[in-house]
Amino acid sequence: MCTHDGRAADIDLTATAPLRLGIACGQQVWMDNAGGGVTRVRATDLRRLARQVAAARAEHPGRDVIADINVVIADEARCARAALAESTDLSAADTLLYVGTASGLAGLIADMYALRLTDGAMLIPLLGQEMLELIRNEVLPRLQTFLPGQVPGSGVVLRDPVG
Repeated sequence: MCTHDGRAADIDLTATAPLRLGIACGQQVWMDNAGGGVTRVRATDLRRLARQVAAARAEHPGRDVIADINVVIADEARCARAALAESTDLSAADTLLYVGTASGLAGLIADMYALRLTDGAMLIPLLGQEMLELIRNEVLPRLQTFLPGQVPGSGVVLRDPVG
């Protein structure tokens, strides 16, 4: 890879730490056991997210920084969009919103992690228990395929909300 002026650029794509992953549903938070504390950030788009993550990393060196993502997923993206349109709860408008398939969500999380935009994600299912099942049964296996050796396995535990 070259820079804009033609010089070679070194790019290190090796992962430095495992992906951090959690699920927040109401007052319950499931978080992996991959290490120390995390700092959660919210933003409405990836550009703002990058700024929030940079600020959090500067303020809390050594802590993993994860992005809150509101999620609505279904087997087909059009079904997820329809489910969202029928919902009246559109809370947390200051948070990234992903509406689509489990594979697409896994790809977004994997890309954000691989590009070192974040150290992981806190998934916030907007439409209840069905979303939790899809995350567990569809998103996690795809993440393990996209990021072999970097995704927490079965070490996800229920604990108090993370700061």
